[in-house]
Amino acid sequence: MKVYCQNVWNYNPSEYRNKLIASLVNDFDADVCCFQECGPGTNRAGDAPLPKLLEATYSEVCPELADRNYTGLFYKTEKYNLIDSGYFLYTGHNDANSKSVAWAVIEDKATMKKALVASTHFWWMFRGEEDNQQRLQNVAELKAFCDEMVEKYNIPIIIGGDFNNGENSEQGDEPYKKMLADGFCDIRHTAEETTDLFTHHEYPILNDEGIYVDGAMPGRTIDYIFTYGNAEIKVKKFEILTTQRALDSSDHCPLLGIFEI
Repeated sequence: MKVYCQNVWNYNPSEYRNKLIASLVNDFDADVCCFQECGPGTNRAGDAPLPKLLEATYSEVCPELADRNYTGLFYKTEKYNLIDSGYFLYTGHNDANSKSVAWAVIEDKATMKKALVASTHFWWMFRGEEDNQQRLQNVAELKAFCDEMVEKYNIPIIIGGDFNNGENSEQGDEPYKKMLADGFCDIRHTAEETTDLFTHHEYPILNDEGIYVDGAMPGRTIDYIFTYGNAEIKVKKFEILTTQRALDSSDHCPLLGIFEI
């Protein structure tokens, strides 16, 4: 299973960037796409909405919530059956109700093997301990959900997202360390082939021709792909895309995970 994860930057104009992102997804031939900041008025709108660019190959989880779900989750229609799915908001601080979890249990039509894949986005501000505690609350709510799914399905769980804390970030890294202590496995450290690149960088610049350029190399890590639970899963590869196309598509680099289930 090939998982593409990216915060796609809830910002207009998005048409050019949406096309870049769709091309990156297609180049990777992703099975599942986990997006954050997939805004109803930005990446989901305009002349080239991201879901429209993907619809020939991918189905969205909970499409009826497209007017409010910023953590869009898409799976390859011809390859997977959708067994179960859902969406929930984190409690507490939540700007634009964008801090949420979209999830799906999907079944490979050829092998009949199942996995749960989720897209999530944690609270972002860093004004003080209150904001740090909010992210720790996000961790607790995500763990409670995962424990419920382990009890119900006992299948591999893969979670991709923007967790808004980590190495070199203004938010520190306590929530990330709490996740590791709580049993989440960062595939950066468990993949057979991996990288030490960061994930987040300054915004690309919109030039006079309506094209985003000069996306910089990343200097901090706040985006991750985790696995959870005891169900058997092998992480073959973790990669962070830093081609110029990837850097110009958002302020967050795409994360790529390849799994054997």
